[in-house]
Amino acid sequence: MWFKKKKIKNNPDILKEVLLDWSDEDLIDYIIDSFSYVKTRSSRTELKRIRRLNKDVIVLAIARMKQIEEASDNSKIVPGVLASSTFFATQIIAYLKFDVRDNSPELLLSLSFGVLLSMIIFLLITFGLRKGKDHRSNAARYRSLLEEVKSENNK
Repeated sequence: MWFKKKKIKNNPDILKEVLLDWSDEDLIDYIIDSFSYVKTRSSRTELKRIRRLNKDVIVLAIARMKQIEEASDNSKIVPGVLASSTFFATQIIAYLKFDVRDNSPELLLSLSFGVLLSMIIFLLITFGLRKGKDHRSNAARYRSLLEEVKSENNK
């Protein structure tokens, strides 16, 4: 990825390739790198690059940003989070209520496996929520810039 960023910094005309051909992950990484809060000079340079794009590329890039936002919408993950949270809670309760004198060690092993599995599922979904939030906010920020440049070009 670092070699791609270096290539873009040396040749600003490659922005079209970045917006239309790169994977979503690489594109989001590029947006984060270009618009970090520390690099105001890089942000201005990126805005100049966007202004040099033709209208078709801007329209396609806006559509791509909307697609990334839609794919990263966390409201679609909420049912999964609720289900995994419920599963996690029931496994923890069953594990805490376990009494070795009344039950077999095999049951303890299966309860331990259930707790571990539910914890892994819960952590994966939580990580997915965070990643989706970051992708969505960065795509929305870049889309607003693209829309602003598009409206400037229409005047």
